Amino acid sequence: MNRKLLSLLGVVVLIALAGCAAPSAPGGQANETTELPKEWPDRKVFDEDLREGESKNNFAYRNATSGDEVQFSPKEMNNSTLPSNEEEREMVLYGRELMRNTSQAMPEHVGNELSCASCHGGTDPRYGMTQGMVGQDIDMIPLVGTHADLPEWTSRRDRMRDSRQRLMGCFDRSMNSQNSTEGTPAYDSREMQAMEAYMQWLSEGVPVKGQPYWSHLNKPEGDEKKPIEEVNPVRGAELYLENCASCHGDDGQGIEGSAPPLWGPGAFNDGAGMSRMYTSASFIREAMPYGTPHTVSDWSDVQDIAGYMNGHDRPAFVEKEQDFPTSGPPKEGIYYPRTQEELGYDMNPMRKKLEIAGIPTGTESLNESDIPDDVEYYDQPLRNESVDG
Repeated sequence: MNRKLLSLLGVVVLIALAGCAAPSAPGGQANETTELPKEWPDRKVFDEDLREGESKNNFAYRNATSGDEVQFSPKEMNNSTLPSNEEEREMVLYGRELMRNTSQAMPEHVGNELSCASCHGGTDPRYGMTQGMVGQDIDMIPLVGTHADLPEWTSRRDRMRDSRQRLMGCFDRSMNSQNSTEGTPAYDSREMQAMEAYMQWLSEGVPVKGQPYWSHLNKPEGDEKKPIEEVNPVRGAELYLENCASCHGDDGQGIEGSAPPLWGPGAFNDGAGMSRMYTSASFIREAMPYGTPHTVSDWSDVQDIAGYMNGHDRPAFVEKEQDFPTSGPPKEGIYYPRTQEELGYDMNPMRKKLEIAGIPTGTESLNESDIPDDVEYYDQPLRNESVDG
C-alpha cells in the first residue's frame, strides 16, 4: 500500500471519528451521550470546616486570617506583584480597569448599569464601592482563587467552562449584554483575555483545583431553608424599606454614588444567578449592606427580602429555556416557567403575592402605606388566590 493511499485512509478515519463525536445541542450543552463528572476527584476544598457548625453562623469564613491551610491575601498592584513581561503587565492592568467599571469602560457590551465590582466588590466609581481593588473584598464575592478552581462543571448548560466562558456568562446574564449594541465580547477578544489575565493575577498562590474557604455563598439548609411557597415578599417589602432602600432607593433603581439598581431595565436579567431565591438571599446575608455586611443575618429575613427583590420586573434572558437541560431549573429559579409550573403557579410566585397585596412590581416607589396590615397572611402559598380578587 503506497503512502498516498495510507494518507487518504488516515483522512477517512479522522472524518469517521469526528462523525462519532457527540454533537453539541443548542446553547452549547452536551447531549446525553457525553457524560462528564460534575466533581473532579483532585479538587481540594481548603478549611472546609469553616463553613460548618457555629462558624457558619458567625461568618468565620469571611475572615481573611481564619484559614489554617490557606489565607485570604489581597495584594497591592505594583511593580513587584505585576508580571515582568510588559505585554502581560498591560493586560492585567487593562483587565482590572475593565472589571472595576465595566458598564462605563465597555458600554457596547453592557446592557444595564452594573459592573463586575457590583457583585465582587472594588472600585466602581459611580457607586462608591471603594474597598480595595475589584475582586479582593472578602465580604462580597471575591475572585481571589477563582481562576485556580477553573475549569468547572456547570449544570446550567451541562458542560465544562473555563475562565473566559464564565466571564461571558456574566456578561450574558448579570450585565444583560443582549440589550447592548454589540452583545457579549468574543471569547478571543482582547478585553476577554485581559479580564482573564486579571483573574489569574488575583489567584496567584492558590493551588490549582483548590477551592478556598471564602469562595461561593453559603445557602440555607435544613430548617434555615424556607420552601419557596412560604417565602413572604410582602414582609420582605417592610424589611427592604428598613435595610435596603437607603442605598438602592425606594424604587429599587439605585442611587448614584451609593448602590446600583436591583430590578427594572438597569438591573441583572432573569437568567442571572442573583435572580434565584436562595442565591440572592445568601448574598444579602453575607455581603449587604455594602461596607457593613452581616447586618441582616436572620435566614427568614434575608429570604423574604430576596423574595421581594425577585418579585419585580427585570429583563428577560432570551436563552433561559435552554438552561438546566438535564436537571431542570432549581426550585429557587422562580423566573423559570418550568419552575412556576412545578410549584403550581401560572406566574412568578413572589410577584403573585406582591400583586395580591397591591404592592408595585415595576419601578414605582414603595411607600410604607403600600404594605397591608395582615403581612403574615402572605406566609402561605396562595396558589389559588386570584390576583384581581
